[in-house]
Amino acid sequence: MNDWLLSMPPKTTPDNRYIIPWPPAIWTSVRTGTTYAGSGGVNIEIDPDWTLEDIEEFFCWGTEARKYWDSNYSDEPAKTIEVLGSKGQKYNVTKTGPAWKCECRGFQYRQDCKHIQNLKIIIEA
Repeated sequence: MNDWLLSMPPKTTPDNRYIIPWPPAIWTSVRTGTTYAGSGGVNIEIDPDWTLEDIEEFFCWGTEARKYWDSNYSDEPAKTIEVLGSKGQKYNVTKTGPAWKCECRGFQYRQDCKHIQNLKIIIEA
């Protein structure tokens, strides 16, 4: 593992909960007997009597955590517009937050297409 990964502080939410990739687990070190809770490299020392319910307030994971690590995440509902292609085909173009998707083959290959570009010009003008 890279040393720079170990030196990076864990990311936290605005309310100071640790952002982790998976639900937290509790374990006790065989070597030291210390009890920890955490996930994905974030480990905090806890009281040995604590349960998973006791530690939930310290962590953020799953769908809730996605907004902190996924640049395409948005609370906005998806908006879909049906567009007519140059040969008469109909395609659904969807915008969710900053992310765009289209059903056409061009988008499948390039992750962009003329349908999206044309809608951006119309919407952002």
